[in-house]
Amino acid sequence: MAAVLLLVGSAPAGGAEDPPRGELGLASDPSAPHSETHILIEVAQPAQVFRALGADPEPVVGDWYQVPVPAGWEPIDWAREMSSRPGVETAELDLILDLLAEAPFISPDPLYNNVADPMYQWHLHAAKVGPAWVNSVGAGAVVAVLDSGVSDGNDGFCQPFVAEYNAVSDIAGPGSAFDIHGHGSHVAGSVAQCSDNLVGGAGMAPAANIMPVRVFQAGGADAADIARGADWAVNHGARVINMSLGCDVADCPEGSSVLNEAIERAAAAGVVMVASSGNTPVDVFYPANHPAVIGVGATVRSGAVAGYSARGLGLDLVAPGGNENNSPTSIWQDSIGGYIGISGTSMAAGHVSGAAALLISKYPNASAGQVRNALNCSATEIGPPGWDVASGWGALDTGAAMEQLRLMLEAGSFNCVGQPPIGAPFAALQVNAGFWRLYHGSAEVAGFFFGNPGDFGFMGDWDCDGIDTPGLYRRSDGYVYLRNSNSQGIADVAFFFGNPGDLPLAGDFDGDGCDTVSIYRPSEGRFYIMNHLGSGDAGLGAAEYD
Repeated sequence: MAAVLLLVGSAPAGGAEDPPRGELGLASDPSAPHSETHILIEVAQPAQVFRALGADPEPVVGDWYQVPVPAGWEPIDWAREMSSRPGVETAELDLILDLLAEAPFISPDPLYNNVADPMYQWHLHAAKVGPAWVNSVGAGAVVAVLDSGVSDGNDGFCQPFVAEYNAVSDIAGPGSAFDIHGHGSHVAGSVAQCSDNLVGGAGMAPAANIMPVRVFQAGGADAADIARGADWAVNHGARVINMSLGCDVADCPEGSSVLNEAIERAAAAGVVMVASSGNTPVDVFYPANHPAVIGVGATVRSGAVAGYSARGLGLDLVAPGGNENNSPTSIWQDSIGGYIGISGTSMAAGHVSGAAALLISKYPNASAGQVRNALNCSATEIGPPGWDVASGWGALDTGAAMEQLRLMLEAGSFNCVGQPPIGAPFAALQVNAGFWRLYHGSAEVAGFFFGNPGDFGFMGDWDCDGIDTPGLYRRSDGYVYLRNSNSQGIADVAFFFGNPGDLPLAGDFDGDGCDTVSIYRPSEGRFYIMNHLGSGDAGLGAAEYD
């Protein structure tokens, strides 16, 4: 600050002729992106001018120097002031040039284009990001990467990091979330690696801003730190949160209350949340299986679902994950050790987060639900029609998702537009959260809480109005709870149900247009059919036939 104060002082008396005064340079439009912390000056007689100024501004090139902007001054006003000072020939703003070309965009980067290179980025082509670059390169979208940290590599990121945060140590600021492993930097590379610089490869949304949030310690990531990191991301402007992390449901059957709360706060704030499904072919890991999170499995270079990719309820879609580390079949991105090939559902999640950033950049008013549905219903079928346990709705098609979101917004619809139904209406109950997702074809039409973790869920038309609604069998108290609307709330009908170990069967057993609840008793290998609903503690009563 002393140097800045001296810059506004007058030249000392000495009888010497004042050096000539200058003018504003070419970069004098304050509406153009420019540095807020300094300006540039050109001086004809540096030694004499700097003696008069009493400071040594930072040299740039030739006779140009960088001068800090004093507190309380706008950069353009300070440039005008400096241009009037003796000895200053020119003063102007220091423009900030965006390295990335505007959309439409075609990456010139060698690893994106050179098929013969072992590190060829086949995965970006498999994600069909090229057609999306016609509309967006991710400018303005902020993606929080909750991981081992993020550090700049040799290729780097086109845009500066924003709101860096170390949730483990609860510290923030530049460098606070440096990468302790390399995993986070690699994932962030898939999201937003710099492009248009003829270095290395590209990322899905190279103009997006990465928000590095370190949640990992040496031994893993605590749920509390992940929750803290998610809250930080929401409070500092992230539109997408990537969580390439997880816990096998065998170890985390009920998930985490504190992390669930953070996820629900993020969902309420309209943030798109993406998580990797897990690298073991069992049930989708937590938190990818949370209803508010997009669960992403992996595909290999051939386009097939990776053998290691977790599957089942909670899986939304699949994206490139690779199938052999440091081989031509892995995912190649810059990391703290340069470009490396890593495989896993972690990498697949990064591709989907990058795709979400592209969609949000182009359509910032789209809701998180619209973005999610656009990604799901535009996915390319690679399994049975409709949703399936191995590939969800199919493989990521970023270009098709961009077009689908455009159609949805044009129609003012939450549901997918212009596609025939690819399956009957059905529901999926998140057992460990009591959350229901209702679908028609590939479109999610409703989501709400009904029941408790561990309830057995089914659907039926309980009030004969032609609409199927949720039903529950609660093992803990032996009751059936039926609701007559597809929304959050309490049961409209409740009654005691059978014996311990019985399983519910919902259906219209007598053809009268009304569904009822019946019993299968495994201990007897016998069905007990009822054509009526029960009543309170009186239960179902005797079966009409068995």
